[in-house]
Amino acid sequence: MYFRTTLLFLLSVAISGLLPAQGAFDHWLQKKDDYHIEPFLALQLWSAYSFDQQEFDQEEKRYAPVDDRFSVLLRRARFGFRANPYPNWKFYLAMAYDQLGKDDRSALVGGGNNGSSPVITIWDAFLQWRLATGSEALHLTAGYFRPQLGRESITAAWASTSMEKSMSQYYQRQHLVGISNGRSVGVNLGGLLWKEGDPVGLNYNLGVFAPQAFSGVKFSPLFVGRAVLHLGDPEQTVYKIGYDVNYFNQRKGLSLALGGSWQGETDLFQAGYQASADWLFNWGPVNFDGEWSLLWREGPSDLTYRSETGYARLGYNLVVAEKYFLEPVFMWMAFRGATDAAGQADAAALKMYSGSEDTFNAGLNWYLHKKNLKLSLHYTWHAADPGAAGDGAKVNQYFSQSGMAVRRGNWVGLGVNAMF
Repeated sequence: MYFRTTLLFLLSVAISGLLPAQGAFDHWLQKKDDYHIEPFLALQLWSAYSFDQQEFDQEEKRYAPVDDRFSVLLRRARFGFRANPYPNWKFYLAMAYDQLGKDDRSALVGGGNNGSSPVITIWDAFLQWRLATGSEALHLTAGYFRPQLGRESITAAWASTSMEKSMSQYYQRQHLVGISNGRSVGVNLGGLLWKEGDPVGLNYNLGVFAPQAFSGVKFSPLFVGRAVLHLGDPEQTVYKIGYDVNYFNQRKGLSLALGGSWQGETDLFQAGYQASADWLFNWGPVNFDGEWSLLWREGPSDLTYRSETGYARLGYNLVVAEKYFLEPVFMWMAFRGATDAAGQADAAALKMYSGSEDTFNAGLNWYLHKKNLKLSLHYTWHAADPGAAGDGAKVNQYFSQSGMAVRRGNWVGLGVNAMF
């Protein structure tokens, strides 16, 4: 083996010496003169008072109330870096340490308390390449990011106008990638087809992803697509995979979107699908957005289960005394799954949610520097039906919190959103 390796090495050196000399390559892509790495920090600091929360007593087989409680928490906390080092090339890296200080017996949704020594995780990590200089029509994004489906899921919490995001995104994300942050490794081709002054534009995204939550002996990639028709002012004038809701009286336009996903056979199901429609209407001070999604999976022996989820949210911008920018907001979120015993058994077999859930949110936002600095005072109340599964069943998000079976209570919160 040593002799053959040595002989191959000597032959390669000899052959390279016979080749004509190569000139220096001088067509390297040059870094931008003003290139720099930009750090950022974003925080959602909340105080909340929860009441009417109940926890299921496994011994007594009934729900019992827990104490009403006040809590202070970092609901979301992110830091990271972004840069545009080369013409047409960008990268973005975000880390997260959410739910720091959360009381697991409060009525707030989301994950559990992140502990006294918070776990820091990668939230986003992707590279984006604009394929044609001077055009927004073709962009390739690759890395760890959100599949572009579901308006609320692909809109950052700092842009959302309700205090907590619509948890329709939770059901969609669990269905698409199997984890609540909604991220997966993948590749996405997208673009913006619009010219300045045009009353009509089109934004599109087509992606393929590899959700690890569904990866086992059997594997199928996840395919996702979404197209958005802009009428009037567009949502975006340059392509990006982040979105806004409030344009602070500067947009008069309507966005209508259709999207869907498909994944083939895995260890968990034979096929999984999502079909979604969403909208965003901005007309001066009016901000109206929402979506509705159908989620379904197919299993063996002609087993099929479907659920639905969505939200609608309305806000109105008020400029008071020419110096206070206020926005009263109302949101309704809904989830609808099977409530009969047979349907709920099908849902459990395919690792899907059942029963029903409604969330209502009403409050006031005070914008000090657009979405970069905002104060919010909101009230959130919940209602749900476990269906035939009955008490103690964790059939959807309302009935489950950090592994406990609960009946979720209601809460009032005061928060600050800050982006630096």
